[in-house]
Amino acid sequence: MEAVICTQGEPPKFDILPTYKITDYPLEKRDYKPFAQGQICLTPERLYLRLWAFEARPRPQSMVECVLTTRQSQAVLRLAAWAEGRWSCLLNTPSGERPLDAIAHSMAGDDFQGEYWGISAAIPRRPVEEALGLLLEPGAVVLGNFYKRSRDREKPHDGSCWPADFAGGREYALSSLVPFTVAAY
Repeated sequence: MEAVICTQGEPPKFDILPTYKITDYPLEKRDYKPFAQGQICLTPERLYLRLWAFEARPRPQSMVECVLTTRQSQAVLRLAAWAEGRWSCLLNTPSGERPLDAIAHSMAGDDFQGEYWGISAAIPRRPVEEALGLLLEPGAVVLGNFYKRSRDREKPHDGSCWPADFAGGREYALSSLVPFTVAAY
């Protein structure tokens, strides 16, 4: 499946965006593989990310996450949200970690797939472009992946949309990320 970052006007129409499914749990020996999803799009002013997981009784340490970078950048953008309600939007660079301004809202509800929880976030576009060293225009390529993780003792798990090297501790390495192409639609 080709990964794209759609461009839209404000406000974005999430119902027409591709939805990427987190279903790859390579280390899971039991049957606990929570179904989770992610969406991403650009507007003239913001990068939007939506992440959600289907868990009827999520543990507080249960989290969803998106990581974005480029081959030429040493910066990694990381949006993470936990079932307990907290979230973070961080930029990791060789000189350290710093928060990025973002507006985020918790999501919770149910649909035909079950009960879910998650986050919808809007990140100002300019700081993202500066950090990644790339104008996010049609044809631009960033690398990324969506994750569903938990360190809970009873139900630990590590999953991703595309295969990631959890066993080697390199789940955020370039080899665990796929190209996302910015598309004008």
